[in-house]
Amino acid sequence: MQSSGVDGTKSSEEGAKETNSNAGRVKPSGRGLPLPNIPIWARWVLGSIVCLALPYYKRILRIEDGVEKAAETILETVEKVAEITEEIASDVADALPGGTSLKEAALKIENIADQIDKDAEKAEAFLHKVDQIEEQVDALVEPIIEKGELIEKEIQAEREVEEREIPADKEANPSTGETSDK
Repeated sequence: MQSSGVDGTKSSEEGAKETNSNAGRVKPSGRGLPLPNIPIWARWVLGSIVCLALPYYKRILRIEDGVEKAAETILETVEKVAEITEEIASDVADALPGGTSLKEAALKIENIADQIDKDAEKAEAFLHKVDQIEEQVDALVEPIIEKGELIEKEIQAEREVEEREIPADKEANPSTGETSDK
């Protein structure tokens, strides 16, 4: 039925053929990331996860920095106290006569303070190693976060483009029986 109607409009079969031919077209994507094979729902999920995880990650980093500074301060304080205690115990032990239980107690305190000082130094070295590992993890995580933010922006832009195209499609194709929103 190739005939036109009385008023010069095309029949509904021709309108359906034109609509179907437009449905198979693929819109070119101007994205820089190679994500054409990932379904839109997966990109939405990924974007949502990044949106939810990013603020928590940044908050954790802030808390971690505060805890790290506090731990370093405490370790430095413990180390100083241990050194001072060791010096005082050594001076007291030297001033006391040999063979007394008081001198033995001062020597024990000196040994304990020396051990605490060594443990504090080990803990400080451990904190520095944790800092190095943290920097390596941050170097790995930051690009992922940046890509996630970029994907989130692309999904938002894609959604905005789709929202703009839907009213334009309704106005351009009145033969479908749908009315224009404008």
